Amino acid sequence: MEPFLTLVIAVGGIATGIGAIWTAVAARRQAQLTERSLTEQNERLRLNLEVDLLNRMQDRFDSPRLLDRRREVARYFLDNAFVEDDMVEVPFLNSAAIDVCSFFENLAYLQRFDVLSSKTVWFNFTGWVRVYWFLCKPGIEKIRAELQDPTLYEEFERLFRLMDDMDRERSIPDLTPEVLRKFMEAEAGIAKELPTTTTEQ
Repeated sequence: MEPFLTLVIAVGGIATGIGAIWTAVAARRQAQLTERSLTEQNERLRLNLEVDLLNRMQDRFDSPRLLDRRREVARYFLDNAFVEDDMVEVPFLNSAAIDVCSFFENLAYLQRFDVLSSKTVWFNFTGWVRVYWFLCKPGIEKIRAELQDPTLYEEFERLFRLMDDMDRERSIPDLTPEVLRKFMEAEAGIAKELPTTTTEQ
């Protein structure tokens, strides 16, 4: 009888051990599923935030005020940076150019901290970043020298380099004076938003 009881106890112990192992495996599997689910939820939230912020930045870039400033700076460059088929440095940056540069400086900060991914910024803003940096660079360098502040618009400069590298990876050609002039002509010709009028009856 004793050997039988010993056997029953041993089998019970083994069954308990197997049960504990299965419980641990099931708990680990559940933890992995929960972790994966949380990771997916976090990624969805991050993407939703990025899309929302991108929409806000695009709305700001195309807002009536910034459209006016872009038209103004484009006319300034067309009048001062292009001489026949050549380009010259502008003597200074006007206030409209400063406003546009400030927009790109803010955009660059958002990209640096990965709030907006580099691919998102490239897809939506690369043309403007490259053109405006190329045209504004001499004026920015003059202001940096005058203020003895080499950090002025350094994020904008970094973003330009990043966008330029991404363009090169895709075999997008360098900017030419003709391309820059056409871009500025397009910016100068951006249609003004018509005021909305409501008729009260």
